[in-house]
Amino acid sequence: MLFTIAASVIYVESKDFVLKKILSEIAKRFWGEWEIRLMVVLSLILQLFLVVSGYIRRKYIGKKLPYVAISVWLIYLSTDWIATLVLTTLLKGDVSLDNKLIVFWTPFLLWHLGSPHNITAYSLEDNELWLRRFFGLVFQVGEAIYIYARFRSTSSAAVNAVAVPIFLAGVIKYGERIWALRCASDKQLVNSFFLISDKKTNEGRKTIRTGLFETTIKGLFKDKGVVPEVEFLRQAYTSYIVFKPLFTDLPFRLARELHDNMVYMKSQSAEDAFKFVDVELSFVYDLFFTKNPIQYRHFKVSLCLGGFCFLSMVCSMIGFTAVMDRSEHSAIDIAITYLLLVGAISLDVYSFFMHALSTWAMIWLPTPRPKVHKLYSSIAAYRLQSIKASSGIKSMAQHDLIKYCVKAKTSRCTGFIRLFDTGNLLQKYGHTKWKPVDPDLKHFIYTHLQKKRDKCEKKNFKLDELEKLLNEKGDNVFKEKFKEMLGMDADLTLSKAEFLSIFPRMDPTYFIRSIFLWHIATELSYYDDIDNHRIGTATSLCYISKSISDYMIYLALVRPSMLSKGFSDVINGKIYKEAQSFLMEKMKTSFVNARKQFTTDLLHFAAFQDQSFYQPPRHKVGAVLLEGASFAVKLQKFVRELRWDHDEKWEMISEVWMQMMAHAASRCSWKEHAQQLRHGGELLTHVALLMAHLGLSTKVGIDEDDDDDSDAFPPFDV
Repeated sequence: MLFTIAASVIYVESKDFVLKKILSEIAKRFWGEWEIRLMVVLSLILQLFLVVSGYIRRKYIGKKLPYVAISVWLIYLSTDWIATLVLTTLLKGDVSLDNKLIVFWTPFLLWHLGSPHNITAYSLEDNELWLRRFFGLVFQVGEAIYIYARFRSTSSAAVNAVAVPIFLAGVIKYGERIWALRCASDKQLVNSFFLISDKKTNEGRKTIRTGLFETTIKGLFKDKGVVPEVEFLRQAYTSYIVFKPLFTDLPFRLARELHDNMVYMKSQSAEDAFKFVDVELSFVYDLFFTKNPIQYRHFKVSLCLGGFCFLSMVCSMIGFTAVMDRSEHSAIDIAITYLLLVGAISLDVYSFFMHALSTWAMIWLPTPRPKVHKLYSSIAAYRLQSIKASSGIKSMAQHDLIKYCVKAKTSRCTGFIRLFDTGNLLQKYGHTKWKPVDPDLKHFIYTHLQKKRDKCEKKNFKLDELEKLLNEKGDNVFKEKFKEMLGMDADLTLSKAEFLSIFPRMDPTYFIRSIFLWHIATELSYYDDIDNHRIGTATSLCYISKSISDYMIYLALVRPSMLSKGFSDVINGKIYKEAQSFLMEKMKTSFVNARKQFTTDLLHFAAFQDQSFYQPPRHKVGAVLLEGASFAVKLQKFVRELRWDHDEKWEMISEVWMQMMAHAASRCSWKEHAQQLRHGGELLTHVALLMAHLGLSTKVGIDEDDDDDSDAFPPFDV
């Protein structure tokens, strides 16, 4: 807010200098007449773009995501800046007093600063700055009042009176936005989650979550009727209410019964489970970035205020038409005024229908009785079916380091671009692909998480056992494989220490490095199987392993804040230099042949470097590419040396990657998960929320009925 005000003042001062020193008299006169007109119209156009942007950024996931994110960011900043700029220009600039409709236009700028209902904040940090927005409201309302006093003498009293309802509507819209930002701030959310009340008033009321009583949940949809189509939505909304504290990184307890039922997911399939958490995350997105929660929490007040704003615009349009004198106002000014009025009314009507067909409205759908209810119910039922059909994570990012290194060598421009692209933006965004999250991958993830829950359930969800389970990053997969081999072959001469030394260290300090090593090994093994037409490549586990591998390396490069802190850019730079030095000659062949040649030569070189199959690699520790290639050689030799088949190899690799993903999901801050929802959401966020539903989160404890079982989870300080 302070930035927009400062930028507006700088613009006004620089504009005065340019007009006085550089431009001709004709240009000065033209700009003096059209400056305010163009800015007011541009402010309205940006409002239309902002409404569209609010819907696009929640759902869009794909190749053009960086461009969409930048566009939404620019539109979000520009709407505030343009409205503030017009007010500052009118306050400080030399505006011609001949325009008698300036008093009528000014309240629209406050209305525009109120922002549409579907995008009040661009990031979580905007919510924490609500107090600064409040002071901006006071300042800009003061500006509007001053402008009204300054220009009222040039306008008729009737036009001045008609502008008052628009001014009030603008203040309401702006105040509603600030209230939404305040309610989504961290401090206010914490206060709303954990209400400290008198114990006497809570006698007989069962606590289902810390700070949440069973009567509250049961009273949500009391007397609302049972509509089959909306039951799925209501369960997702109830889970959203239960799990809201997670997204502020607060610990809490759940009732044993609710925990055992896995919060409405016990009997759901993998596909339905992913749809369920996607709908739940849509409520979380609205909580942090839109006005929807406050509008439905205070429905009657919001409806009255919204109705007042809409009627103010309609009455102002009627009043303006009645008192307007065409001889006093130019045709272009009258057209702009009607454009502002029609634009405001249209946006309000559009917002009303979007509200009526949103998930927030449909969860309160009553049993249809009157004809109006039946009509709305039929429309809502169709809408609900489309929501459930389209829910669920659709796409996941993919980044293949091997392909990028080969493309960088075969392309003539990559080396030149990297001289200026110090942040490797071309690699991170230009070479990132997107693929659908297929049902096989969802089933694989969900099945793995259910197995983890079964293991933890046997230990009664004790905190130390849960921590141990979530800290698994693939190490236990090797140990279990070794036990299986001992059971199948008593004459196996390979010791446990020798077997485990084959694999790279999975220390938490080196988690990012482990991701790079496993990614290189997985990619080289995959391409080696592809090029040699091996049977194991035909299995779905092979493609699942590659999909998770490419996704995890994308997180390490593009979303490093979602993983443990590490030197991802440094490791990536070393791998790039290794690959370029390994490929000394410029490849003039096709990309496919170049990739085959690169992977074959790299595997042969790594095999030559490792004189013994069971000895650790002899190259330097910093040589990540060669170390990963050496590991890939050993993975490929498992088929022959340890009498495995390729299916068993890819089963092990997929289990390792799934454990690494689950570990990353459990260690990522929930605020960071919420932050990524503004970019369409990440698969890692969906996995993390699934884990919370299954009790695989250290933030979620079990509220036991008796106090004797105190070692299941330590008490949380609220």
